[in-house]
Amino acid sequence: MDKRIFTPVKWILLCLMTCSGFFLYAQPVAGPAGNFLKDPSIPSVRTLLASDTGRAWLNINNINALFYARGSHFFDQNAAFEVPKGSGKTSAFSNTMWIGGKDSRGILHFAGERYRQGPNTGPAGSCPDFYCGPVADSIYYSARQDSIWSYVWNLKKTDIEYHKAHYADPGYQPLHDIVTWPGNGNTAMGQASQLAPFYDVNGDGIYSPMDGDYPLIRGDQALFFIFNDDRGPHLETAGNKLRAEFHGMAYAWDMPNDSAFNNTIFLNYQIFNRSQNTYDSVYLGVFTDIDLGYPNDDYVGCDVARNMHIGYNGTPVDGFGEPYAYGANPPSLGVVILAGPYMDPDGIDNPKYDGYGHRLCDYSVNGQFFGDSIVDNERLGMCRFLYMNNSGVPSYMLDPRYDYQYYSYMKGFWLDGTPLLYGGNGHTSSGAYGPACRFMFPGESDSLNWGTGGIPPYGPKNWTDSSAGNNPGDRRGVQVSGPFTFHAGAVQEIDLSFNWARDYNSKSALGSVSRLRDMTDLVTQAFLTNTLPGGGTFTGIPKLTGHENTGLNIYPNPARDKINIELMNRDANQAETIELLNMRGQLLKSLTMGSSLNTIAIDISDVPGGICFVRVKTSSSIVTRKIVILK
Repeated sequence: MDKRIFTPVKWILLCLMTCSGFFLYAQPVAGPAGNFLKDPSIPSVRTLLASDTGRAWLNINNINALFYARGSHFFDQNAAFEVPKGSGKTSAFSNTMWIGGKDSRGILHFAGERYRQGPNTGPAGSCPDFYCGPVADSIYYSARQDSIWSYVWNLKKTDIEYHKAHYADPGYQPLHDIVTWPGNGNTAMGQASQLAPFYDVNGDGIYSPMDGDYPLIRGDQALFFIFNDDRGPHLETAGNKLRAEFHGMAYAWDMPNDSAFNNTIFLNYQIFNRSQNTYDSVYLGVFTDIDLGYPNDDYVGCDVARNMHIGYNGTPVDGFGEPYAYGANPPSLGVVILAGPYMDPDGIDNPKYDGYGHRLCDYSVNGQFFGDSIVDNERLGMCRFLYMNNSGVPSYMLDPRYDYQYYSYMKGFWLDGTPLLYGGNGHTSSGAYGPACRFMFPGESDSLNWGTGGIPPYGPKNWTDSSAGNNPGDRRGVQVSGPFTFHAGAVQEIDLSFNWARDYNSKSALGSVSRLRDMTDLVTQAFLTNTLPGGGTFTGIPKLTGHENTGLNIYPNPARDKINIELMNRDANQAETIELLNMRGQLLKSLTMGSSLNTIAIDISDVPGGICFVRVKTSSSIVTRKIVILK
C-alpha cells in the first residue's frame, strides 16, 4: 500500500470494509503525514463507523490496540496501536497472517493479506483473503452469517469472576459477551461443534452460561474472534483456498508497576485445517508494518535468538515536531514469536545440545521445548525474516502481489527468484556478499550462524539496515515459521507478543532497542515457564470452584500414537466410562475402566490429527478434557 510519500503531506485513508469484502470509501484528500483520518462529515463513512462491531480495543495496560474480527489488526482511520495510551502517538500500522502449503498434487494453497488492496493495488480494504466466522458448508455462507460473525468478544477477568459468583442469583443478567460467547458452532451448517474455549460445568459439551459455564480467557482482558479463508474468493493474493479457520485471542495484563508487561500485548492463534487435504511444506507468516510515530525515518531488523522483528528509529529524534511524532528518545517495537507451530512428530525428544554439551545449529536455536524429555512437543520459532518495500527500488524486494510471490518470500526467495543473501540489501545488486541466509538484518544476534547454515558470513557479521547504507524510511517485514505438515482435521498454533520499550536516557535510538531486548527476555521467560511476575500462571485456566478436584490426568498432550488416562482418588464402587470424541462431538472410542486400575492407555494411532475431547463419566460426575492429536 503506497501509504507513505516523502513530503510533509500524504493521503488520508478514507475506506473501511466489512468482513464480506464489501466496502465504502471516499476520495483521498491531503492531510498531515503519519496520521490517517476518516472525514466524519461524510454520512456513509460515519454510519459505517458507528455500526462497525467487528472490532474492539485491547487497552487494559499502557497500549491501546485495535483488533478486527477479520484478522487485519491496527489498520484503521488512524494507525491504531497507540502507546503510551492516550498520547495520540502510535507505533504500528498493521498486522496480518499468511499461510501457504501444497496439496498432494503439488498445487499451492495460500491465504494472506497486507492491506486488502489485491494484486492490482486497488482501494485499501476492497480485496480480502480472509472473512469473519468459522468454516461452514458453502451453501450456508450468507450476509446474515457475515453480520453475526463480524464481532470481537471483549471480556475482562473480573467480568468472568463476577459471572462465576452470581450466575445462580435470582434476576442475574450476564454481560452480552458472556451470553453470546461462541462456545459452539452450528453443526447443521457444517461448522465445528466446539469453537471458543469455555469451562463446561456438567461436561455436556454445550456452552450454557446460566448453568455456570463461562469463557476461558488469558490475561486480565482478552478479545476473541474467528476468521477463515473459505467464505469467498482470495482477492488479495488470487490463491487457492485452504479451508483454514483461525481462532484469535488477543490479551494483556493490568500490571502498571511492571514495565515489561505494562507495555506488551499478546496474540494467540489456533489454526484449524477444516479441509480434506493434507498440506505439506506449510509456512506461517507474521506480517507487521511497524511505524514509530513519524513513519518515514524508521529502520528494521531482527533478533534471531529472541524470535523478534524489530522496528526502531533511524535518527535520534523521531519526526520534525509533529504531534504524532515521538521526538527525542524514540521507542522501539518488537514482534516476537513466543512459540510457533509444532514440528512434525518424529517419535523423539529433539535435543538442544550434542553429546558434548554444545548447542546444536538447527531449529533448536530459537525453537521451544527442545530437550525437555517430552516427545514431539517441539515448537518452531522464527525460521526466516525478510523486509520489503512498498514502492520504488530495488524492484526485487517490492511487496508481493500474487500467492506464489508471497510463498516465495516465506521460503526465502526474492521476486526475481534469487535467494536472500547475507549483506547489503540481501541481493548481489545491492552489496550482498553471502552466503544464502534465513534472516535479514540480524545484527550479531545469530551467534551460531544458524541462518547461514553454520557458515560464517563472507563479510562483516554485524549486518544491519544502517550498515547496508540505507536511509531511514517506511519499513515492514514478515517473520516466517515452518515448514510443517498440516494434516486434514489438524490444528496448529502460534503465540505472539508485541513488546514496546523506550529509553529516555540514551542519546541514541539504539538505547531503546537494548531496553526492548531486556523487556523481551522477561516476557518470554514468563511465557515459557508459565509463571507471571509475582506469581500466577501465564496461560493457565482460571481457578475453578466446586469442580477443581477432578483427579484426571491425560498424557502426553499433544499425543501421536497413544494417550494415558490417569484417574486419582478413584471410588472403587463406581465404574468409569471413558469416551473419545472429535470436534463435532462424534464418538470415536469408548471403553470402561476396570475397578482395579488407576491408569489406562488408549490407542489413537487410527484417529485423525486435530483437537479431540476425552470425557470421563461416572454415575455422579462428567469431566471433559481437550487433547491435541498430532499426525
